[in-house]
Amino acid sequence: MKKIRTLILLLTLLTISFNGFSQEVTFFNADGFFSIGTQSNRTASITLYDIDNDGDLDALVANGRHWAEQNYIYYNDGKGGFKTAQPIGKILDASYALKSADFNNDGFVDIAVANDNIPNKIYFGSANDSFDNEISFGSLAPSRNLEIADIDNDGDFDLILSNRKAVNEICLNDGKGNFEKIITFGSDSDQTIQTRIVDINKDGFLDLITAERQSKNKIYLNDGKQNFLKVIEFGNEKDETRSIDIGDFDKDGFLDVVTGNLGSKNSIYFGDKNLTYKRVFVFKEERQTSSIKVADLNQDGYLDIVEGNSEERNYIYLGQKDGSFIEIGLREDLKDDTYNIEIGDLNNDGLPDIVESNSGTWNLYYRTRKK
Repeated sequence: MKKIRTLILLLTLLTISFNGFSQEVTFFNADGFFSIGTQSNRTASITLYDIDNDGDLDALVANGRHWAEQNYIYYNDGKGGFKTAQPIGKILDASYALKSADFNNDGFVDIAVANDNIPNKIYFGSANDSFDNEISFGSLAPSRNLEIADIDNDGDFDLILSNRKAVNEICLNDGKGNFEKIITFGSDSDQTIQTRIVDINKDGFLDLITAERQSKNKIYLNDGKQNFLKVIEFGNEKDETRSIDIGDFDKDGFLDVVTGNLGSKNSIYFGDKNLTYKRVFVFKEERQTSSIKVADLNQDGYLDIVEGNSEERNYIYLGQKDGSFIEIGLREDLKDDTYNIEIGDLNNDGLPDIVESNSGTWNLYYRTRKK
């Protein structure tokens, strides 16, 4: 066991040079000790949010996917440990995503749940942290992802649902936590897996960028009146894009889009003033990527990428000054079905950590360390 642990540690060590000195970056899992629970649920995603307002990031765990399982809040002890948990809801759901915000402006944090062909739910927070009061929102659809943003600029949080083989939905908040007004985008033949919300054309209005299975990915431009009629397509229609993320990799002032593809090479599509996305960086290896995430893990000023793969090793790509990447694998002994990657500072040391949402096995996290 000692030899195995030593091997794992060596595989997750990398020495890089920047600013004239050498520094070690470690992504440390402690041989599986760092996990969010030990149940082997079909976890679709984990979202990090300070639910109890104590200054650290807690974990909202969405379980089930197509099957009914229990969702949970795992509370952070302030040091990156998750030794207390609370079920969310009294009925088991087939859930894909949990997100949190104060939707009804009562001062308590609420939890929204995106479900697969059963009603989506909002659980309203209260003084006793019970989350007993609930409502449904959106249509009955195969929802695959959920995002929160103030789409209509009215000062409250709206909900954006990504639906596979159904129109996507923007559920507008009336300021009191009611979401009866719905705007749709896309078509019922689209297989939208994820939507990112960002002002991609810098006009002051939030736009929608979607990851699509078996069609080109799309950018829906907001005209300022929540109409999304202008659509820009990018990518390869043969790719099965499961995940996207955003960042300015080349530091030219225009946002780029990185795509995580299942069974084809992942790519970075570089933005320009005309939103053409013709310049593309293609990664060398073809993988089964279900989740892609952008962050500056080693705090060197260059964006890195974390790749969550299905039934194969997960990888980190450390961005370099010349625009290239150094590849480093996470645990070689594990080839889990990673559905989602989340990044956040779990132990409050100033460095972003990596959380894996694994279907059918433990949800692991890796602490980023510099020496």
